Amino acid sequence: MFFLSGAAALIYQTAWHRLLGLFAGADTIAAALVVGAFLLGLGIGSLAAGLYADRLSRRAALIAFAICEVGIAVFAVLSPWLYYDVIYRGLLPLAESRGVIFAIVFAGLLWPTFLMGCSLPFLSKAVVSQIAGSAQLIGWLYGLNTLGAGVGAFFGGWYLIGTVGFDKAVYLGALINLIVAGGGLLLARGLDMEAARPAQKTMASETADGVVWRWALLVFVSGFLIVALQIVWYRLIGVLLQSNGYSFSLVLTVFLLGDAAGLLVGARVIDRIADPRRFFFLMQGIATALALAGAWFVYLGIGAGLLPSTFVDHDIMGPNTANPALILLLLAIVVLPASFIMGFSFPVVQKAVQRDLDRLGSRVGLVQLANIVGNSMGSLVAGLLLLDLAGTAGTLKLLVAIGLAFSLLQLAGPRATRWAYVPAAVLVAGLALFPGGEAFWRRLHGLTDEKAIVAEDKTGLSLLKMSGKDDGRLYIQGHSQSRLPFDTVHAYLGAIGPLTHDAPKRVLVIGSGTGGTPYAAGLNPATEKVKVIEIVAPVIETLKTYTASDGKSGVDELLSGKRFDVTVADGRHSLALDPVRYDVIEADAILPKTALSGLLNSREFFEQVRTKLAPGGIYVQWAPTERSVETFRSVFPYVTMVHPALLGSDRPIPYSREKIAALLARPDVSAHFAKARIDKAELAKWFAEKKIEVLNDGRTVPAPSPNTDFFPRDEYYLNRRP
Repeated sequence: MFFLSGAAALIYQTAWHRLLGLFAGADTIAAALVVGAFLLGLGIGSLAAGLYADRLSRRAALIAFAICEVGIAVFAVLSPWLYYDVIYRGLLPLAESRGVIFAIVFAGLLWPTFLMGCSLPFLSKAVVSQIAGSAQLIGWLYGLNTLGAGVGAFFGGWYLIGTVGFDKAVYLGALINLIVAGGGLLLARGLDMEAARPAQKTMASETADGVVWRWALLVFVSGFLIVALQIVWYRLIGVLLQSNGYSFSLVLTVFLLGDAAGLLVGARVIDRIADPRRFFFLMQGIATALALAGAWFVYLGIGAGLLPSTFVDHDIMGPNTANPALILLLLAIVVLPASFIMGFSFPVVQKAVQRDLDRLGSRVGLVQLANIVGNSMGSLVAGLLLLDLAGTAGTLKLLVAIGLAFSLLQLAGPRATRWAYVPAAVLVAGLALFPGGEAFWRRLHGLTDEKAIVAEDKTGLSLLKMSGKDDGRLYIQGHSQSRLPFDTVHAYLGAIGPLTHDAPKRVLVIGSGTGGTPYAAGLNPATEKVKVIEIVAPVIETLKTYTASDGKSGVDELLSGKRFDVTVADGRHSLALDPVRYDVIEADAILPKTALSGLLNSREFFEQVRTKLAPGGIYVQWAPTERSVETFRSVFPYVTMVHPALLGSDRPIPYSREKIAALLARPDVSAHFAKARIDKAELAKWFAEKKIEVLNDGRTVPAPSPNTDFFPRDEYYLNRRP
């Protein structure tokens, strides 16, 4: 039952993370807030159930567990409505404050996560009948729950959501919870219903309480350490896999399966461990050393030719270019070993704190609370602070210092094992020799002596590979986005809207890249303001560094010109909260297979854009897939495709090759392109030769299987048959 409960919980987490992301935002800051709120609710539930469980008989504890499962299922059925209609659509104006976002997300997750947190204390009370062997039983219980969570993360992220969508995945999770509840009630029929006797405090129990609190502090630090390492792994693996829609669930799956294996093995050998405290210290040091070694292996392996240097230029998770062996190798070395050792620690802690049966539930709850609050703080501090201040490499070094402290505690006593010096030595070497952020990311982008500009913070990673004084290729989150000088396709996409509209005074561009699309969007002399929204702040920092080193290519005009307004924000949020109605809106969006790209390719987003256009306004984006075109046509009554650009409006689109050719021939327009070294002749050839198709001429066309907020089909490309 607990295995299935864990599977349902991770199906929920994967789906709710996306649904709440509509309100919280699509950046990594929002992700850290959602994960932190989720974990904090688990911790509160664990504490409450732990305090209450010891008053219950075994049968009553099992019934309480079943009631919690029913409560989770009821909430799950309501959650798509609550998260989408109430929180996203109703409370979005409050999303300008990160503190308010966290408070609302926490409140929205408190009901189900509180009940999920209650599960382990209640089941521990129901399963354990004597204190001897209790640590082993609790370890097995938690191990099977974590194993179920790993299966749920994989099944949910790799099959279920991509096959049926977020809402239906949640409904299936609710069905699983109801099955678990039914099983719990059936099992409870054969157990004693006699109420538990109230625990009486003795001197021994008070002494044990002091031990529990000391262990809770250690477990808090351990919980912080492992989830902060998880944040590092998300950034590292995300870059190597080019941040596709499956990366998050893949890392989470391997982490949970490794943790579960460690829990189950630890439960099996727990009786052989004589000194739990020193063993716990040793495990933390070894786990951190393994995490460091995994990152170091990637760095050194690329340099030595053991791993390819083309991760960012060759998609190893593409539908036709997948390399499963290489993906598994990365995860098996980077994520699996450390997560296994961390899981090994949990039964050891239970052995140290479980002294009497009457207080078993409260001690399970307290230790789990400490671990989960540490997890929550690890997500928030690493995701919001450490990545901002120290980057990925610096964050890893700070975590290495924590692991080293654990290793030194193990070595400080008289019974230290000699081989414990090995992880300590690895961690000391890491502090001294592990490369800094720029050197680390240069290597992972396949660079040796070439010049590059690197910027990183909590919102993401940006690297500009230079191939000359003013020329370069920009990578965002490990994926190649655009070039300097600007690619013709980006100049074409930016220019087509303002060239088509009769009076494009106000233009909005979502997505900057190197700046080709927004710069070209400012070519029309009639345009008074071009607002640019970029979600990854290091992209703008990279461009500022480029211009500071005398780089031109139009970037200097984009960043300092009076007509341009560059803002770092979530594009969908910013558009929803912006009172201005624009003449032209353009989305130079990321590839549809990239994580979270569905937020800018859904029917609901197109409907939102339509409400933000002035009468006769034009929306422009490129046409990456047939489904995106169908979804586009289901919203805009007038659609013209000038390959590869889609133009949509609520009125006839005045696209004229003659008018565009005349505007391109103007001296001020030519000068605008010349500043950016845009090949105007090639651009004019694109406008002259591209095929024109009128797809909608006054009415929308329903899409048979559109991209929606609840089901971004294109993002989950591995679930689609060719």
